[in-house]
Amino acid sequence: MQEGFSKVFYILILIISFIFLYLVFTILPDKTKSIFVGQGSSMEPTLLDGAEIIVSSSRTPQVGEIIVFKCNEKCKDFPGEVMTKRIDSIDRNGCYWVLGDNREVSYDSRSFGSLCKEDLELYGVVVDIVNKGK
Repeated sequence: MQEGFSKVFYILILIISFIFLYLVFTILPDKTKSIFVGQGSSMEPTLLDGAEIIVSSSRTPQVGEIIVFKCNEKCKDFPGEVMTKRIDSIDRNGCYWVLGDNREVSYDSRSFGSLCKEDLELYGVVVDIVNKGK
């Protein structure tokens, strides 16, 4: 009889390798995610003032999702301000029409119009929210 490892041993090593790789890639921190702190009431009740907002820069924004961005001079009342708004629509040029969830107090596309790529610095799509109690 020839000595060596059995077929079962190789299959076991292969399974353990796949489990190890899966754990390594799911446990390692996602370098495409950032944390922001929400300010103001324009996104209430979805985002409360002081909420921690986890944003992924690797996702492409879709209608209905919340994005975090810095608006340039197009947002005349708040130039350079970091904003959190929900995408209401995206036109064929890729420009966003964004609205706050609290429409009564929100400064959004109803005031400054649609935002194209040159109008903003997009930080990413909100993937998780941790609302802190007031």
